[in-house]
Amino acid sequence: MIELYISQNKNTTSQAYGKYYPRVSYKQTMGIHEMAVHMAEHNTPFSEGTIEGILRDFVKCVREQTLNGNTVKVDNLAIFKVSVIGNGCAELYDADTDKTISASIGHLAKTDKTGPAVASLKLLAQATGEYTREELNKDGRLAWTDKAAAEILAAKNAANGSQGGSPSGGSDSGSGGSQSQGGSQSGQQGGENSQNTPSNSENSEGFALTITTSGSGSASITKDGNAVASGAELSEDDEVEISITPAEGQVPTATLNGSSIELTESDGVYSGNFAMPGQASTLVINTGAADDDGFDKD
Repeated sequence: MIELYISQNKNTTSQAYGKYYPRVSYKQTMGIHEMAVHMAEHNTPFSEGTIEGILRDFVKCVREQTLNGNTVKVDNLAIFKVSVIGNGCAELYDADTDKTISASIGHLAKTDKTGPAVASLKLLAQATGEYTREELNKDGRLAWTDKAAAEILAAKNAANGSQGGSPSGGSDSGSGGSQSQGGSQSGQQGGENSQNTPSNSENSEGFALTITTSGSGSASITKDGNAVASGAELSEDDEVEISITPAEGQVPTATLNGSSIELTESDGVYSGNFAMPGQASTLVINTGAADDDGFDKD
């Protein structure tokens, strides 16, 4: 079951200011070791160590094959491939500098007409089989966390003028479980991982956000209406807004830790947002990337 908590957009410059959005309350991060332990419990003849070794070798082989220019399809999960973020050279050859466009990674100076064609590489993942959006929508089961259920109930009571209607024990007591689908299960499943439904006021630890931009368009990154610079420390679940005016005729892209951020276009300006993960992260924005790779940008 996927448990959801509620986040309100507090960016006063955003068209979505004041609106409420669901966010996934992730219970834990399962690495290769944890997955090997889990798989070994499924009546397999292989030991945890054998499974872990196979998974680690598989990861290495996926990296090797994608860097060789191949796509790797993991049936009923995802198709992986390496793509590029281009620099957008003005010329194939600049006679003044005797330089040609090169199949290399680097950055162009403002005065450069040509040079490295690629700003950076990125890994793309396209859902396939049972992991396509349609299949996930069929099989996914959702429920509010106890805290979210309590917030919804409090809003209802406030609107009805009810006094003392909020659940006793606050958001951590689990008494709001009856308001959510599978509320009792969420209390059990959350268990020791209840700390994974944070609020900004509860989380004082900062995580650095590295921002890389390329292309000839422009982009702004803000939190609560204030500009966010590369290297800024943000708290987990801080709402970060992105606004991009791309190069003419181009479609911009934005990725966070290699995962695409959905962008919405309005009057030639693309906007999107994300909740800051509980870790140091890298935001990559290309203001002039043609959207022609055919991959699902979710």
